Amino acid sequence: QDTVVALQALAQYAYLTFSKKSHNTVKVHFMETPSKIFQVNDKSRFLLQQTSLPSIPGSYSVEVNGTGCVYLQTTLRYNIHLPKKAAGFSLSVKTANVSCTGNYPPKFDLVLSASYTGNRNVSNMAIIDVKMLSGFVPDESSLKKV
Repeated sequence: QDTVVALQALAQYAYLTFSKKSHNTVKVHFMETPSKIFQVNDKSRFLLQQTSLPSIPGSYSVEVNGTGCVYLQTTLRYNIHLPKKAAGFSLSVKTANVSCTGNYPPKFDLVLSASYTGNRNVSNMAIIDVKMLSGFVPDESSLKKV
């Protein structure tokens, strides 16, 4: 039912925003650098036009002139690198109880030790995603211990 409602909403949106003679000029104004100008018309309305912002943080504005509908999207991706000496977590991975005897496949325990080493009293949340080594499967009884 929700798929049908979503398709009806998209069809209604397309009906209300479609124009045979649409022509828009989109200007993205940067701080000190020249503006980036995009032309959106009937031929380029399905074309992805994009530009990278020169510096973050910064002051940016967008100006749209014309007729029709334009979809505009911004995306911010960031990664704050911690100083090398101030890592927030410590993680060690090692194997234990290795056995490779007889006709049985090799078996070993994978020991993960993680701890918070940051400056705050608590870390708020941490997620450890453990992937199995290629060709290995977990022992069912060990999963119950976790």
